[in-house]
Amino acid sequence: MDKSSKISIKINGEEKQFEEAVVDPPEKVQKFEEFGWVLPTPDGLGKKVIVLDDVKKKKKEKVKKAKKKISFFSSNSAYKSIIISIISASLIGLCFGFVFLGIFKQSKPDTQSPVNGEVSITSPPTQLKIPSVSFDLAQVGMFKNMESAKKNVEEIAALGYNPIIYKKNDAFFVVIGISGKDSTYLGDVVKRKLDSVYLKEETIAGATYTGPKNSVDMFNAEVETFAFMLSYLTSTNFNNEKQLEQINSTLLILTNQKDQITNKKLLDGLKNLQNIEKVITANKNDTLSQITESVQYDVLSLFKILKEQKNTLTN
Repeated sequence: MDKSSKISIKINGEEKQFEEAVVDPPEKVQKFEEFGWVLPTPDGLGKKVIVLDDVKKKKKEKVKKAKKKISFFSSNSAYKSIIISIISASLIGLCFGFVFLGIFKQSKPDTQSPVNGEVSITSPPTQLKIPSVSFDLAQVGMFKNMESAKKNVEEIAALGYNPIIYKKNDAFFVVIGISGKDSTYLGDVVKRKLDSVYLKEETIAGATYTGPKNSVDMFNAEVETFAFMLSYLTSTNFNNEKQLEQINSTLLILTNQKDQITNKKLLDGLKNLQNIEKVITANKNDTLSQITESVQYDVLSLFKILKEQKNTLTN
């Protein structure tokens, strides 16, 4: 049994009629292929017609085109994470390489030299200009060779002196006394005992010294302490508590630094300074002349080390 009815629809001022057919289950329902909508145009006349099927087709085409345009770096790209991981790993590795290279350069020893099959590490060389120090010497002989100088030492030692030999300009000098410029010890004591002695002025340092920093600093400290002790052994400064405290503190610092020095001459010079300090500190009741005479051999020995030191120091 078929049933149908008419339906009137008014769209944009126009009335259209449609028939609705009702069919029994065995029959198929008629499908309308097109259904047009008339939309108003800007002038209000409603001349533009849009077909729904066409709109659907256009949407499907746009979706297909959008699917084809897949960016290489889009979120759906399978290569994006792989490429980023490779680049990141390369950059991180390069950064670590530069960091470790810098650490290696900083920790690399400046100079290495084999000593007895072992590698010794030395500090980088440094330069320091050290002012000269002037003082007086009591000289008893000058010789062209060491053999003659040693014979003279034996003769002078027999008179009760402790002479030393130092070399200067290819000549060998034998001396028995030393004092600062403001001291009268050489004239008052030594010259009176041995009239043949010759008093003269001598200097040490007064040049630019090059070598490992520890050695150059130690040499400079020994020169300064040598001059300070000669200044202390004068009538003006003798038994000055402040100067004595300064001598003690300086020797304490140098003693603590001796483990950094392997230069035998500098270490011997430090021993001479320590011996002088002990005499000065332990014999406060002795006179200036007695103290000066007691330290003569160590002061002369220190002078010899400082005087014969070349401008280039070793560690």
